[in-house]
Amino acid sequence: MPVKSQSLYDISLEAVPCCPVCGGEGKMTFKEVGDPLGSILGRWSYKSCQSCFSMWMDPRPIKEDIPKLYPKDYYTHEKIKENHWIERSKSFISKVWQKIWVSELSGMGYSKELAAHGLKSSWLGQFLALFPPIKMAARAECRFLPGSMRGKVLDVGCGNGYFLCFMKKLGWEVQGVEPDPRAAQICEELGIEVFQAPIEECPLKKDHYEAITLSHVIEHLADPKEVLLKLFSSLKPGGMLVSISPNPVGQWARAFGPAWRGLEPPRHLVLISPQGFELIGRQLAVQSFGWLTTWRNEHFDVAQSRAIRMQGHCRNFQVGLPDKLYGYLVAPWGTFFFPRSGEEVVAIFTKG
Repeated sequence: MPVKSQSLYDISLEAVPCCPVCGGEGKMTFKEVGDPLGSILGRWSYKSCQSCFSMWMDPRPIKEDIPKLYPKDYYTHEKIKENHWIERSKSFISKVWQKIWVSELSGMGYSKELAAHGLKSSWLGQFLALFPPIKMAARAECRFLPGSMRGKVLDVGCGNGYFLCFMKKLGWEVQGVEPDPRAAQICEELGIEVFQAPIEECPLKKDHYEAITLSHVIEHLADPKEVLLKLFSSLKPGGMLVSISPNPVGQWARAFGPAWRGLEPPRHLVLISPQGFELIGRQLAVQSFGWLTTWRNEHFDVAQSRAIRMQGHCRNFQVGLPDKLYGYLVAPWGTFFFPRSGEEVVAIFTKG
């Protein structure tokens, strides 16, 4: 029976004694953790699975109260420009990174579309992308979807349409799922078709999409395994399902513990480990399955985690030069030598 939380938002909680990923037993890892955005008052606890090493909130808000967890100024409410993916920061590091991902995506079959916007492959970008961790982080710009697959792509939890707007420019037929009405409205203003409903309630067609993506969405779902099974059935044979989410067994999850930015209580309900994704992959009719962890955005996450540790929230944080130097010069080597250590875990399922 649901019980009331100590939050001021009249949120009811339910117990989750077993791992939502594998059903294994859990060990209480973090207690009394607060919202890093300082938006939702209350304290929250997480368990770690002793079998697959995934992490989950216990107790957690009931399904009906999940919309109460998102503040009105949540980042998915930010409007974007149609060419936001070109008009990025003009810092030296950003310019170099643009050369890398443009060169890598050109090699993945998007050279014509990128060239139409004045973006062409360069020798510097090609050279830097020879290093595997940099190549993988660059491919994350298009969520690892090659140009040869182009067709219908569904982005679950599409937010303000940032990714779908980009993929539309790369020649994909785009569609999104977004339960937040304000974020869905922003997408529609960009000409993107959106299911404005939770993914659990969307009537998806079977064998319909060439690709389905979720970026920092799976951790917001109470039953991620069931959702992945539903999405997989909507893929065409040979289609790809790509999920990107915080890595609960990464080096910064271990280093910062309850101050780790990836926890984000009470919005992050289940954090699936690489081993957890492997278990899910065995239950799907996959042609192939693979996972990797990436170092991208580690400098932001480290800066925010440090702010949480020092002041209890990350509403005000600063990414200093040491963070940037670490993020771009040191972090890639971490995932090269320690494949499970990256800040994000990427799971790629290909339907048989």
